[in-house]
Amino acid sequence: MQASTAPAAGSHPHGADISWPNCAVGQGIPERRTQGNPMPTADTSFVVIGLTNGPGFYPNPCLAQQVAWAKARHLWTGAYSIVTFPTAAQLSRYGGTGTLAQRLARVGAAQASYNLTNMRAAGLSAPLVWVDVEPVRGWSWSSVANNNAFLDGVLAGYAAGRVRTGIYSYAYGWKQITGGRSLPTLPTWVPSGLNTMAAAAAKCGTRSFSGGPVRIGQSTVGSRDIDILCSGMTGTAGPSPLTRYLTTRLNIGSTGAAVTALQRRLGATTDGEYGQRTKAKVVAFQAARQLKQNGIVDTPVWRALGAGTTAQATPSLMPRFFVGT
Repeated sequence: MQASTAPAAGSHPHGADISWPNCAVGQGIPERRTQGNPMPTADTSFVVIGLTNGPGFYPNPCLAQQVAWAKARHLWTGAYSIVTFPTAAQLSRYGGTGTLAQRLARVGAAQASYNLTNMRAAGLSAPLVWVDVEPVRGWSWSSVANNNAFLDGVLAGYAAGRVRTGIYSYAYGWKQITGGRSLPTLPTWVPSGLNTMAAAAAKCGTRSFSGGPVRIGQSTVGSRDIDILCSGMTGTAGPSPLTRYLTTRLNIGSTGAAVTALQRRLGATTDGEYGQRTKAKVVAFQAARQLKQNGIVDTPVWRALGAGTTAQATPSLMPRFFVGT
């Protein structure tokens, strides 16, 4: 199976998020009937799929089909879940005993566990789930203290399932629900509303609602939610670390940093000493590249090794947020 294509280092590819509104018309709970909204355009390089049919404990009715759709296109695929404050019935069913804060935390963990079960049953193994914290029409939040106790449970539930979390929200909604809580270590996904892609990209350079690093900016264009990856998500490009050695000549008996860099590139033991084993690696490389097989590393050999070219300077963060399909 063809794997997802790694975005170019330093690029800012755009993607989309989809959920129950994109399911065929007429599915879902009465309060959130599916709408048949269009799926992402062909130039989309990643997708974030909603796990719920709006409120918590109600699954996206076409989650498996949307996962299959993403896999068929080999898109980088992530997940998000809307969280809603528990109803009295949910608190009774999942909350157990103890203080209200303890009971709310258990319900939050149960929502997370429920979502992970559905996600994995649909064939998706996203390494991170974006927790969508915002007002949901028809479902009320509580006091800031109660809301945060519940949110703590949600985050703990995903951690227990060995899945990292990020936060999707916006400044006003986040303040109303959490009191403007600071979560500087959690990545954020920030919407710009009905706006342009430039507005989505601009979110990358602003302070987020919770103080966490902004990793994705979002705009709604027509009936589609369009997303853009912020700086650092795809890594950065820079000169090959071998470029500094372009004019350095190595042979049996050479020592030092250039030898270590050579050995690392060839997969040899990195002891910084050019001996017979390193020479054998060099000769094999020269043969594979149809160069003179003399074991001497000069400018043509360094160039064949990648010196003078652009390389990945810092690693891509894509595997921390998405799964390749």
